[in-house]
Amino acid sequence: MHQEALNYVQNQLVRAEARLDGYLKNPTGVRNNTRNIIVKIRQYYKGFLGGKSDQRWVIMPGLRGVGKTTIMAQTYFEVLAEFKKMGLPKNHALFVSLDDAVENLGLSLREIIEAYEVVLGVSFEKQQKPILLFIDEAQYDPKWGVVLKALFDKSKQVFIFCTGSSALELRSNSDMVRRSMLERLYPMNFTEYEMIHHDITPVKGLKEEVQSAVYGPASVAESFVFLKSIESKIVQYWSKVDELDINHYLEVGTFPFALNYPDKNQVYEALNTLIDKIINTDVPRIGSLKIETIAMMRRLLYLLADANDTLAVSKLAALIGANGTTLAGALEVLKDAECLIKIPPYGSATSSVKKPTKYCFMSPALRASLLSITGSNGTIATRRGKYWEDIVALHLYREFASKRAGTLLYDPSQGGADFILQMLSGQEVAIEVGSGEKGTAQVAQSMKDRGITRGVVISSRELSLSKDEKVLLIPFSYFLLM
Repeated sequence: MHQEALNYVQNQLVRAEARLDGYLKNPTGVRNNTRNIIVKIRQYYKGFLGGKSDQRWVIMPGLRGVGKTTIMAQTYFEVLAEFKKMGLPKNHALFVSLDDAVENLGLSLREIIEAYEVVLGVSFEKQQKPILLFIDEAQYDPKWGVVLKALFDKSKQVFIFCTGSSALELRSNSDMVRRSMLERLYPMNFTEYEMIHHDITPVKGLKEEVQSAVYGPASVAESFVFLKSIESKIVQYWSKVDELDINHYLEVGTFPFALNYPDKNQVYEALNTLIDKIINTDVPRIGSLKIETIAMMRRLLYLLADANDTLAVSKLAALIGANGTTLAGALEVLKDAECLIKIPPYGSATSSVKKPTKYCFMSPALRASLLSITGSNGTIATRRGKYWEDIVALHLYREFASKRAGTLLYDPSQGGADFILQMLSGQEVAIEVGSGEKGTAQVAQSMKDRGITRGVVISSRELSLSKDEKVLLIPFSYFLLM
């Protein structure tokens, strides 16, 4: 074992609290509120410490910059507080950031684990007290999965919490899939943004009620009645919120770190640096792409950000000067890097192959940061509809597609709906998004052509029903609560 590994572990045990403390507070020194996912993480580690659960391995993937390290730091301090109550030693919780340990110090996760065992003075197999390992940016060690699986199997006294920038990287092994719990961290939704930025707490249970109202009832008319019945709760929430926050949320607010910058252009500069890191660090790890393919990825993202319509792979390939197979591979890797949301066309397997796939950004702030370089402010203002489309795609992906509770598609027909959600119940919902007072024509056309009986339009219009009572029109202010 290397002395460097031993020194690193001892240093982490002594200094982790001081190093992680900055993640708990905003620039003014006020402690940040926690995000929704903390509730689930808390259930796992408390169940382990209380001897009530054998779920001892939590994997949290997510796009760079969405706050994974902050969530881990908040959990680390919570665990130390629990240790104090239980009379457990602090050194039974170890925080390790592998981007630092591997990239800067040349250490491997195996060496760090072996050194930690020496520091503890008892082998993991013989441990009688709980140990919690926090492994940030696990993917920096290519053998992280094998190492952690071996440790997991060695002792039931070890709980592992690790993060990384890609769900694909963090679940590449069937043994890991069986042993671990996957909890994705997404860009912030609007109520998280308000809670962290302005300390405005969401109305308890309102998200679930609005979502149930929009997607649950048998008819759109029932959805309308349901939403009207909870309107007072919705008004109660919005009475505390400045509606001008919506634009700031769309442009930068999905990334927690953006709230530390006073100027939007500084955020975009940071986001463009983040995009470079995704392309140059994450992408090579996920897919075996050629250097020239990686080099064209930023150009590809610019084209996707600026496109008014869905672009066929052949057209994108012609614009970039690459062949279709290469470009398709690049798009797939950007999807796996949690940068893009892939939305296939609606239709049979045969017909859909001939139609282009639609791509939305995992966060509208990524699109906005790219457009800050390629377009003028006046031009960007006209693209707000695309930001809304990204936010709606994120919601549908987070709440349905990623949970396998539904399939997210779009209507490739001329003038078709932005999205078609196929739910597990068999019900299909045609969804249209617009930044102004959007009408029902596109949704109605898709419903007619595809035999869909339920439509939703999300726009700045007031809550209402179409004349035939088949389309629900909901304002953005309602949608943002989901």
